[in-house]
Amino acid sequence: MTNIFKDKFNKTRGNLLFPIVLTTALFYLGCGDLDISNPNAPVIEDAPVQTLITGAEAGMRTSNHIYLWVVSAIGRESYYFEPADPRYTGELLENTIDPGGFLLNSPWSSRYNVIANCNILLNDKLPDLEAADAAGVEGFAKTITAYQLLLNLNLLNETGIKIDFSGDLTVPFASRTESLARIVSLLDEGNSALDKAGSSFKFFLSSGFAGFDTPSTFAQFNRAIKARVSIYQGNHAEALTALGGSFISTSGDLETGVYHVYSTGLGDQTNNVFETPDAPFIKWMGHPTHEADAEAGDTRYTSKIVVRSDTTVFDFLTSTLGITIVSSVTDPLPIIRNEELILLRAEANIGLGNYSTAEADINVIRAAAGLADSPTLDATNALNQLLHEKRYSLFLEGYRWVDMRLYGKLGDLPIDRAGDVMIINFPKPETETEG
Repeated sequence: MTNIFKDKFNKTRGNLLFPIVLTTALFYLGCGDLDISNPNAPVIEDAPVQTLITGAEAGMRTSNHIYLWVVSAIGRESYYFEPADPRYTGELLENTIDPGGFLLNSPWSSRYNVIANCNILLNDKLPDLEAADAAGVEGFAKTITAYQLLLNLNLLNETGIKIDFSGDLTVPFASRTESLARIVSLLDEGNSALDKAGSSFKFFLSSGFAGFDTPSTFAQFNRAIKARVSIYQGNHAEALTALGGSFISTSGDLETGVYHVYSTGLGDQTNNVFETPDAPFIKWMGHPTHEADAEAGDTRYTSKIVVRSDTTVFDFLTSTLGITIVSSVTDPLPIIRNEELILLRAEANIGLGNYSTAEADINVIRAAAGLADSPTLDATNALNQLLHEKRYSLFLEGYRWVDMRLYGKLGDLPIDRAGDVMIINFPKPETETEG
């Protein structure tokens, strides 16, 4: 199997983001008319629709590398050995998450900065657009807002998140259940808008949305995200319905999907997770159990890991596993792709007791990885088999900790040092509390 990565609220926050958005938009738009009323003192509310959309898409990548380092370390998929900052091997493994620290606040604020862009699209720009154009912008903005909320909820879990974007610190956090319901509502509203958006958008998206850059195909991305959320809600029948409207295909390329893209262009972002795997010292390394638990011949393991000749010892943790999910600073990282969708369908069918149907989907994935069929699935083994497949298919894509937590299996993850524990929820960010 080929490497999936190689082939392919306020106004204050918005104002701070605008120079970044504008720089990125200039990179994409070149000499196009940005139609900014006062270029000597720009505010984000004056930005045209295209600039806001491009900025939102670019902002989705901001702190994505930190998010992946964090959730994969907690989920015992990897370690991040950073000599300049012991928090990656300290608080992430010791249940001492700092509510004022960047491991929480950097991803958190990045996601809400994107939402700020989307809110301006929804609140300030729609009235000036033709109906079909407005529907397309609404579909984009609500889908992306839902996805950003989901990522923050993945971190905070039962702590909940803010689904009120007024900036009022007295508004309480929504519970996990309430947050998931709001995310689903946004996705459904976005999907309905996309159905009214005509045959094409009047804005463009980056190559990360290639194949998903029209209202009808972007709606497939929307339904794919909804399927993931429905699984988190335990709504397996609804997940199957959403998957029916997505881009799932057992005969298609498993890598087909939507991606974060990177470049070395002026004002653009590079992929910060890349390291040369055979360098004398690398920071991001696979957890030893990822090698120990891999099946012989599983290309999902061999295409994403290289075993180094030297053992790295850092903060009483050891690894020999270099990570090869990307081969350069311009390789993309997935948001959601076909391989996950097939496994989500298996997961939904397991939840409904449809074991033979789930087994067929799992075997599609195993065959692509060079493996024999799974054991016959039943109520005793189906979930563990599914979690094994997701572990290797979606390695370092941000799901292991979330999946194990969802099914009450965090206790099955390894504890490497005396005193280490398993984090379940992140705390409220310090910036979101009064006082």
